Amino acid sequence: METPILMIIGTIFLMELGDKTQLATIAFASQHNALWVYVGVVLGLALCTVLSVLIGGAIERYVPKEYLRYVVGSIFLITGVWTLLSH
Repeated sequence: METPILMIIGTIFLMELGDKTQLATIAFASQHNALWVYVGVVLGLALCTVLSVLIGGAIERYVPKEYLRYVVGSIFLITGVWTLLSH
């Protein structure tokens, strides 16, 4: 079994690049101590990630992986098309 860590890092990095979380972080960093902004952002994203992992683990118990791939892939495609069309 190969480790998907690089795929996960790359996907999360690209999906988060330029999103409202990054814009909010820029705004906070322009007004507050950068170290505390960094700590706050890391903790906030970590909490969201923990929730996502727990929910994903629960879903994986009841939904076959093949279906999950199609659903998640479709969500990514729809989000991409929606983003392109909304600009």
